[in-house]
Amino acid sequence: MNIFLSYPLDPKDLAWPGEPTVKVRQATQIGVDALPFNSFMSELPNHCGTHYDAPKHFNPDGPSINELPMEYFVFKNVLLLDIPKKACEGVTVEELKAYEEEIKKADLLLIRTGFDKVRKTSPETYQMEGPFLTPETCLYMVNTFKDLKTVGFDFLAIGSPCNDLAAPAHQNLLGFNTEKFITAIEDMHLEVLGDKKINSITAAPLRIVGLDSSQVSVIADIED
Repeated sequence: MNIFLSYPLDPKDLAWPGEPTVKVRQATQIGVDALPFNSFMSELPNHCGTHYDAPKHFNPDGPSINELPMEYFVFKNVLLLDIPKKACEGVTVEELKAYEEEIKKADLLLIRTGFDKVRKTSPETYQMEGPFLTPETCLYMVNTFKDLKTVGFDFLAIGSPCNDLAAPAHQNLLGFNTEKFITAIEDMHLEVLGDKKINSITAAPLRIVGLDSSQVSVIADIED
């Protein structure tokens, strides 16, 4: 069975504070315009909704979303970790060390904090007070897990508006300070996985030339 782990793009959703969100307007309408079809115009800032951070986002020498090889989009060895977090709590090195041997076998790590429930019930809390990956956690992952390509999670971004750690965390994860990098899928819907076994995950980004990162449709193949 296949399910989406990415949210539909919705103009009502919130992005990182100060960043623009999706805008949609109808360009032509059947029965109104002198044309037999509907069409729409979309304005799509590339860091809102479920999206894929490639290294170029915080690393000027890193690859953009279109320069990443295919193994960064198709994952056969997926590990889902439940690490519950409340508002403004960081995922720590110690929490990941407890699963170190398991993570070493993964190409995609999913961190489920349970915070995606807040996305619907309190959007502004989700936007302003989300969990985050600490800079130390990002550096630990890059230096420890040579086969880990990507990390995904059910909160807004690698960093949080709660503190000033977002820039160093992004830099550490995306290879600004190291040769290796780990990409990130932000703002995922992981609650829908329940306790199902994950066979594989495909992350299909918008392939727009020149973008550092882009929105991504994430599809999990899970056992019925």
